[in-house]
Amino acid sequence: MKVTPTKIIEQLLKKKIFNPQQFFNKKFFFIGIALIFLTLFLVYFLKPFYFDYNTKKDIIQKKISDQFKLKTQINGNISYSLIPIPTIIIENIKLNLAKDSSDTVEVKKVLIRTSINKISSINQLEFKKIVFENQNIKISPSHLRQIFTFFTYQKKGQVIFKNSKVIFRDNQKNIINFDNINLNDKFKNDKHIINAKINFSNNDVKINFENLIDSEKSLKIKIPSLKQNLEINFDKQSTLKKLSGDLKLNIFNSILLLNFKGKDNFEISNSYLRSKYLNSKINGKISFKDPFNFNVNLDINQINFRKLFKNNENIKNQKISKKINGTMNVKIKSLDTLFGKLKDTKMKLNFQNGDLKISGITANLPFESTFNSNLRILLNNKKPIIEYKVNFSSANAKKFLRKLSIYDFSQKKASWYSEGVIDIKNRKINIKKLLKDQVRITNKNQIKLLEDSFNKNVIDDEIIDIFDTFKFKKFLKEIY
Repeated sequence: MKVTPTKIIEQLLKKKIFNPQQFFNKKFFFIGIALIFLTLFLVYFLKPFYFDYNTKKDIIQKKISDQFKLKTQINGNISYSLIPIPTIIIENIKLNLAKDSSDTVEVKKVLIRTSINKISSINQLEFKKIVFENQNIKISPSHLRQIFTFFTYQKKGQVIFKNSKVIFRDNQKNIINFDNINLNDKFKNDKHIINAKINFSNNDVKINFENLIDSEKSLKIKIPSLKQNLEINFDKQSTLKKLSGDLKLNIFNSILLLNFKGKDNFEISNSYLRSKYLNSKINGKISFKDPFNFNVNLDINQINFRKLFKNNENIKNQKISKKINGTMNVKIKSLDTLFGKLKDTKMKLNFQNGDLKISGITANLPFESTFNSNLRILLNNKKPIIEYKVNFSSANAKKFLRKLSIYDFSQKKASWYSEGVIDIKNRKINIKKLLKDQVRITNKNQIKLLEDSFNKNVIDDEIIDIFDTFKFKKFLKEIY
């Protein structure tokens, strides 16, 4: 018997293998369930839009304080955003990083990321992250300790900076800008890790802070473009009341290691500064109170002045910061020079508001010869200058000058004294006083010849060439 397709369909329907009514009933049932869930979903996530946040500022402030350890004062509007994730938006907020301080940081807008499963009411809101995005934040020296304290004791709340700017203004109204700040902190087991990238003086700076809760801490700062690295390791016993540890700085192809302990005033011991031109030991005191100040002793075992200044463009082109103030007592055990080996060289360096005074420069030279000098380097003038006083005496000048290839000097004993000013900008010397064997030289033509020869042979290329003993030798040979 032949079975047609029509009959097959009729048989299927009779067996209720396919029931159109049942099919459509099930379809609409599932659609209905989906619509119910969608409605509940929307009601749940849209509900925070209708909260009266501005009458509940005290609750929001307390939650921020509890979660992020930030004492808060909200002066602006509070709103809610669902996209990309549930977020509380707060305008015109003051944040206090320390409980015992009234010094606040003002921020125009912050974003508070909330927990998805706790947004049914203001009282149930749980804050997960606080985000500073595209903000300009002003801080002062008093905030620095608070910031360090805040991140040290932070144990759960996450802080994020995105494309923000920090403006630092000290008590002397000097302003430093930190641009394009991107910072993210996270917690992993008992370790608090902060990674940040900022732009400072057109250089990208990478920062890493690792805080083992109630244990060791470390801070690493890298400036790849300048090949400069800073690493600070804090001892386990370090507290905010008394810090201890070591600081290692790679700068200008040199390594600086400081072992420190203290609070605002730090004692430095068993420390050193090393490079291929220098090997030294450091001890003394450094104060980070405003203004920054130091009093340290630098004992140098080995140094090559000529290579240090001639081969290091960074040193040659640097100015002394006005923020660097202090005293450095320098002792050089032995120093190889064109004049022979200098022993027990001493000097005192005073840094003050960008100027440098080098006083009490003394050195014992070969052939019973001595050298002493005072320099005052004024860099903050409209016309930067070096004021100098130089005195040289020898009990065997004839032998000493032979070291400089000067063979026609017949005196055994001799002395020279000179004082004057070197014009740094124009690279010219002005000799104001000149004595030979304690007799003043007053011949203007003779002094003019000395000045011209010094300018041509010693500082013709760079002012720093006054430390080049080969050029100084050329100058002495010419005048004799």
